[in-house]
Amino acid sequence: MNNTAPPTIAPQDEPPSYNLIAPYAPPVTCPPSAPLDHAIVKGLPPGMELLLQVNQLIVKEKFSVSQGLGSSYDVLNHLGQRLLQTDQNIGCCCPVYDVSFRDNSGNDVLKLLEARSCTCTPQISVTCLSGAPVGFVKLHVNHLVTHLSVMDSSNKVILLILGPSLRDSIFGNSTFEVKSRDEQHVVGIIKMETDHVLVSFPLDMEVAVKALLLGSSLFLSHLIKLARRNLRTRSNS
Repeated sequence: MNNTAPPTIAPQDEPPSYNLIAPYAPPVTCPPSAPLDHAIVKGLPPGMELLLQVNQLIVKEKFSVSQGLGSSYDVLNHLGQRLLQTDQNIGCCCPVYDVSFRDNSGNDVLKLLEARSCTCTPQISVTCLSGAPVGFVKLHVNHLVTHLSVMDSSNKVILLILGPSLRDSIFGNSTFEVKSRDEQHVVGIIKMETDHVLVSFPLDMEVAVKALLLGSSLFLSHLIKLARRNLRTRSNS
């Protein structure tokens, strides 16, 4: 008779709790939509009220077979709930950079537009549904650092975005500081992570400025993609 003791099975570790995941980590699956709030806030264009009670946004790229050449993103709050969706419009007669933001009901909210490429200082306009300008974001040519000016609807500089050169930030993660116009105060952060962009700013910041920083984050992501594409082209030539 075989008295050999049965093999001992090592206890399995408990799976990690989802509550232990950092609150800014977006879920892998399709994100849930944030609860709809149809309240109309005086002085805010429709849809912009979604940015009132947030101090952090996660911009996560979506990939699908049908999206074509353009990029699509989900804009999430810190809970991983989707606030907005974006689509880049690309065509033979389209502007250089054309991105539309929609709420979870499919209504247009914001638009980013770079109409011309024949300039040394690329600039996008951020407009609301009515077509009225929210502001502008301009890239300044500088091979040592990335320098963007965030301007209001009257072209007045209100914030600066400073970070590593596009020659450096095309590789790995990178962080860009949002600073006051005199560069004395850091008022926000834009982090380019592996699979998402994290945008942080004060909760009481004006909604229009939050929208401009959201637009800036997508513009930065677009510029980094262009730098990578140019690098691949040079490597293959």
